Amino acid sequence: MRVTLCFGGSILAPEELDMDCIRAVAQMLRALKSQKHEVLVVTGGGRPSRKYIEAARKLKASNTYCDIMGIDVTRLNARLMIAALGDLAEREPLATFEAAIRVTLKGKVPVMGGVTPGQTTDAVAAMLASSSKSELLVFFTDVGGVYTADPKLNPRAKKLEVITVRELMRLVTVKKMKPGISMVIDPVGAKLIQRTGIRTLVLGRRDIKRLPEILRGAKHSGTTIVPG
Repeated sequence: MRVTLCFGGSILAPEELDMDCIRAVAQMLRALKSQKHEVLVVTGGGRPSRKYIEAARKLKASNTYCDIMGIDVTRLNARLMIAALGDLAEREPLATFEAAIRVTLKGKVPVMGGVTPGQTTDAVAAMLASSSKSELLVFFTDVGGVYTADPKLNPRAKKLEVITVRELMRLVTVKKMKPGISMVIDPVGAKLIQRTGIRTLVLGRRDIKRLPEILRGAKHSGTTIVPG
């Protein structure tokens, strides 16, 4: 199976870098490759990215410049993932989808961070999945699924085991996009999922090690996004 995985900055670097999480991801990716899956990876920026963006705003930097700083941090996280994967991965973070697909066809794991100002890594992952004709797109986040509201702000928020793309669009379009924004899937990513109809999962950290089983049909604790 060809699968695109997006590891949100919220799990890679919730405050500081989470090296245990990075090692767990690398171990899981090795397991997927040993089972002959083709894997493409996108990394988010997390709290370090937002710290740089906040600092740049205080210095009166433009939104575009703030976005570029955030992209730089996502690519640093991509480099850490590459270091953890060793020879399994391409040695440099990829900046285009075409290059990532070429690396996949060579049998290696391409790792991407951000690409374009104004775009989150959610959108990058959705575009990479579409460009590579992936059969599955998986987002790993700190909340581990899609909720009726932000569970960090609303204790009554409920996790949805299954949601349609149309319902997802209603949930994510209420937030205004700005550099450093944090949400499970941003509106652009959701729109791309809707357009392509790709099967999509939103999972949490505890499902990282279980992904090989999940790809074989095991249950997960996150959310399945279905067309409709």
